[in-house]
Amino acid sequence: MYDLFVLGQLMDESMSGYLMRQILQQIVGRQRKISFGMIYPLFKRLNEAGYITLDDRTDVGKRSKKVATITDRGRTRFKELMVEKVPLNPNLEFTYSVKFRNFHLVEPKLRQEILNEYKDYLLENQESLHQQVIDMKKTPISAPDLENAKWVISLKQVQMKAALQWVDSSLKKFTE
Repeated sequence: MYDLFVLGQLMDESMSGYLMRQILQQIVGRQRKISFGMIYPLFKRLNEAGYITLDDRTDVGKRSKKVATITDRGRTRFKELMVEKVPLNPNLEFTYSVKFRNFHLVEPKLRQEILNEYKDYLLENQESLHQQVIDMKKTPISAPDLENAKWVISLKQVQMKAALQWVDSSLKKFTE
């Protein structure tokens, strides 16, 4: 997931670990803390795999900084990661958002495939929420607890509906 993010950022331009961390922090928001202790080992691993090069650069009067540049092998790996199916895990939404951020770097056909894959995930989730409501009615819980549970599920259903509308709108945008 973070490999795709870093390689995607570097497809546009070389950048320092400091800038990479700032951008990633903006994407993940305040829910997660992105540290340099995460960025620099990631840079090191990608460098050792041959996906990026790292150069020490020093500006006049400033400390040196590591600047990452994507290699041809890294460009190939980026394309492979964009094509890979997103696994069901807690990082699924983040991974899709990283893929969506990189749409300017891939062909329209791949954009459509990614959006359709995301749509399938949303539809499955929507059906799962519907089934949850049915199953809950069979569970011996108090009436107030049942009502609150259905109320929370209704929020998720509204979010799902909005996400599906966004996908449909995006599919139209990328097929025109």
